[in-house]
Amino acid sequence: MREWLAYLAAFGIALASATGGFFVGFRIVMSSARFEMAGFFAVVILMPLAVALAVFIISYAAFSDRWLGWTNSVIAAAFTGITALVCFTLIVQDVLEEVPAAILLVLTLFFGGRYLLKRASFD
Repeated sequence: MREWLAYLAAFGIALASATGGFFVGFRIVMSSARFEMAGFFAVVILMPLAVALAVFIISYAAFSDRWLGWTNSVIAAAFTGITALVCFTLIVQDVLEEVPAAILLVLTLFFGGRYLLKRASFD
């Protein structure tokens, strides 16, 4: 039970930091005309998710007293990046609207991250 509480707390803090980063990134992109689609993806989606991943790794280590390690952190970064790219592609190609894609992103990161955490080796 303690592992679930640590995961929920770390994920909640990371989600809050990603949300704040999204709004800051969106404001930066909208205040300047020099950003194209790749810049929008990098500033509004990838940077907040990268910060949220770092916050999650640090928070989870603090709450559970277990460090994920470099290998597991790289796997988590790849999983986060690929998931973000897929959801962004779904939005750009008009397959999903923004809100369902954001919900899909959060749910995929939550359950996929939990699965990856259960499979991780903490040697």
